[in-house]
Amino acid sequence: TVTHTLPMLSLANAFTENEVREFDNRVKKLLGTSTVHYVMEPKIDGLAVELVYEHGEFVNGSTRGDGYVGEDITQNLRTIRTVPMRLFSHQNLAVPERLEVRGEVYMGKKEFKELNRKRELAGEPVFANPRNAAAGSLRQLDPRVTAQRKLRIFCYGSGQIVGFQPETHYQFLECLKRWGFNVNPHIRLCSDIEEVISFYGHLHGIRDELPYEIDGTVIKVNRLDYQERLGSVSRAPRWALAYKFEAYEETTVIKDI
Repeated sequence: TVTHTLPMLSLANAFTENEVREFDNRVKKLLGTSTVHYVMEPKIDGLAVELVYEHGEFVNGSTRGDGYVGEDITQNLRTIRTVPMRLFSHQNLAVPERLEVRGEVYMGKKEFKELNRKRELAGEPVFANPRNAAAGSLRQLDPRVTAQRKLRIFCYGSGQIVGFQPETHYQFLECLKRWGFNVNPHIRLCSDIEEVISFYGHLHGIRDELPYEIDGTVIKVNRLDYQERLGSVSRAPRWALAYKFEAYEETTVIKDI
């Protein structure tokens, strides 16, 4: 097991526009301001992990677990091509002494269908959805099996950072890209809650066109000093909210009892 330096908290959920506006009002009231910028991110339907780097070298990785303690899956994470083993250093952007990066490991829709097709032909049970397939693949005892599953990762947040202090969440995401991490291209900096709601509609509209599953969006207060002031309640931060999509619905037929 691996104990996270900072807890990997879960998010409070919202399913309606009214709940999102209530979140915005609550944030503004707690901060005592009328203007808050938000970062909107697609909520990838995968498995949350933490990657730890020391002086730019990947040293270990773990699952979210219960938010405080996760499983060590370092060797399996090394097989994922979009997990950098060594970070890029730039003249005006040094690599931190220690960097804990949070991300979501996922399996693409195409890769999921191909995996299930092979399992079906081999007489093995198929996975229910890409999330289960990604989770099962990451927990394999043999990293060679994980390597065959064509997993990928999008990075979206941080744990402990030593030797670097960004001012905003959006700035941190830009730094992640320059260090060599894979960051989702469908991320938007929004100047107010109206832009947030509008972008939610955009992501909902392109949901089926994406090559991976998303089950909603994540709204985050952009300024990190605001995030620190807002803090967290119970097991969820006050500065972030998962604005979920409605679940897919299918009709099933009972053929026999």
